[in-house]
Amino acid sequence: MIVIVSCSHPPDDERIYHKQICSLVEFGYAISYYTRSKYKMDLSTSLIKHKNYSPKINVNKFMDQVNQNLRKLDYISAIQIHETALLPLLKKNKSRLPHINTIYDVHENMEALYRTFSKRIWPLKEILIFLRKYQESLYLKYVDQIILANVPMSDQAYSRSGVPIKIIENFPEKKYLNTISRSNKRTKSIVYHGHLGPERGIKDLVEAMKHINTISPDITLSLVGSFRTKNFHREILNMIHELNLANNIVLIDQVSHSKIWKILNKHSVGVIPFKKTPLTEENTPTKLFEMMASGLEIVATKLLPIQYFVDDSVHWAIPGDSLSIAEALLKSFNQKKDSGNISKNQNLIKELYNWDERKEKYLSIFYSK
Repeated sequence: MIVIVSCSHPPDDERIYHKQICSLVEFGYAISYYTRSKYKMDLSTSLIKHKNYSPKINVNKFMDQVNQNLRKLDYISAIQIHETALLPLLKKNKSRLPHINTIYDVHENMEALYRTFSKRIWPLKEILIFLRKYQESLYLKYVDQIILANVPMSDQAYSRSGVPIKIIENFPEKKYLNTISRSNKRTKSIVYHGHLGPERGIKDLVEAMKHINTISPDITLSLVGSFRTKNFHREILNMIHELNLANNIVLIDQVSHSKIWKILNKHSVGVIPFKKTPLTEENTPTKLFEMMASGLEIVATKLLPIQYFVDDSVHWAIPGDSLSIAEALLKSFNQKKDSGNISKNQNLIKELYNWDERKEKYLSIFYSK
């Protein structure tokens, strides 16, 4: 039995469920899956035993509940966690069952995440980062394998831990490669999907749409995702109203991974307008590869994690510069008679950046023990 635990992701998370768990099930493994989420769903099947807990219980209580369930299992071969807060769960079970394979899946660079979102003053922020790293280091001796979802852009955070590290990116499955003719897409439509927050450059993108509107008023933008805060949601709504863009920008609530492909396939240009922050300078956006697979022209701000994977097959813009983003978007529409970028990006997905290639690397963690 393989145990997989998450305390902050939705049960049908794209990486945890659609890629990792589904790959394990395809290989015939039985899964005991525990989540703590506001999304009430049961993903149980003949090979998956899933239990979701309310986020109203704190993480410690959640771990207690999971531990009680684990003691009832006849045999556990591996436990994989998806958040730093769950490291005590690995310690407790590794101490109790030394034979188990303990796996720590690090979705994002946690230092960069904290430096981007913490509102604390600089000295206190750095002290807290140091304490967090120290606390994490105390648990790493109970970890057999670390998985990173991103190629590190700076010093490898876990290189001195002594724990084996595998980089397993969150690439799309090849089955999502879009072979639909470009003539079936809305020719003057842009799509952004993902979190809607200030660090994602959403205000810059809305301002860029105002520049675009003066030149080509029939171009539209779909913003697909959930807003990080209610205040930022109000800010964007006010901007759209004040810039008279109500007919050009549509907001679409976050949709499940299985439904995003239909939306992407309808548009002609995808945009990643991220600002330059500690987080965006470290983490590779999954949406880049989904846009590549969907056959979109792509506009992206020039940040190292994106440049690592693509070069001349996207249209680059300056982070934080709405005029530069607007110019890159307009340029992308002029590519409509040349599908070279799209072909190159789809070939990269087909040959390199796909989950089908990474799946074996992930599964090897379990059958090598």
